[in-house]
Amino acid sequence: MDNSSAIVVVAGPTASGKSDLALRLAQEFDGELICSDSMQVYRQFDIGTAKPTLSEQKLVPHHQLDLIDPDGNYSAGKYERDTAKIIQQIQQRGKLPILVGGTGLYYRALMYGISNIPEIPENIRKELISLQEEHGTSYCWEQLQKHDPQTAKRLHPNDTSRIMRSLEVVLATGTSIADFQQQQPFAGARYPVLAVAYEWERSVLYERINQRTHKMLKSGWIEEVEMLLESYPPELKALQAIGYREIVEHLQDKLNWEALVKRIQQRTRQYAKKQMTWFRREAKIAWHQPDDEAAILDKIKVYLEK
Repeated sequence: MDNSSAIVVVAGPTASGKSDLALRLAQEFDGELICSDSMQVYRQFDIGTAKPTLSEQKLVPHHQLDLIDPDGNYSAGKYERDTAKIIQQIQQRGKLPILVGGTGLYYRALMYGISNIPEIPENIRKELISLQEEHGTSYCWEQLQKHDPQTAKRLHPNDTSRIMRSLEVVLATGTSIADFQQQQPFAGARYPVLAVAYEWERSVLYERINQRTHKMLKSGWIEEVEMLLESYPPELKALQAIGYREIVEHLQDKLNWEALVKRIQQRTRQYAKKQMTWFRREAKIAWHQPDDEAAILDKIKVYLEK
């Protein structure tokens, strides 16, 4: 393959070793990393998002990190547009773009494009905000069940941001947000990528998640949240993410230490399961055993030589 069009993707669930593998590949094949994680775009969200450390970022160029303040917004559509430009720039430098991350929607948006959801009328948005403030998120989730039961079934009743977004879309357009997300502007894959992922036994992956939770908490995750709360309210959208919401509740004396750890581990395992389901649908991804790095290196060499 002409290296000017080559792209490698390192996908898979959280705690599966994506970042370490991607860094190894970037060093081996003169690549630059493009992060594909919807939480790593936030500044100040470092430990709980498993963001590459500054020392790791110095080893090879990293892109799509620390893009917005904690109260900012960064859509899958914007990710697709920005990343397409970054890929072109990396290829023009004669380097290999390597995408790494677990946000499946970002990957799909980049590969197949993303449908343009119509602009939501401001009156609908304001009405829903008032509804949520008066009755709470659970009530809005019940309303979503009535209008879009398929999406409601996928969302946790406390997932405020996704519930509100899904509800405003279906009320404004009469179409489920899931239907919009399935629409693909490109008939086939946009790029001729080589995509790889590590395949762990579920019990082993879950134990990795449990151990990583302890490591993150020992590394200053609670202090990170305390600093965020000095500038932002606990209701902040980004603070509803896995682990961050639980730490906020811990700091509010709503969760003791044991419950905090257990809840973070449980939510992370649930998320990993959803990620596995998502990526399993992507036929282009080649799954490898965790001790199979040599085979991955060989596969990429063959891919680049075509």
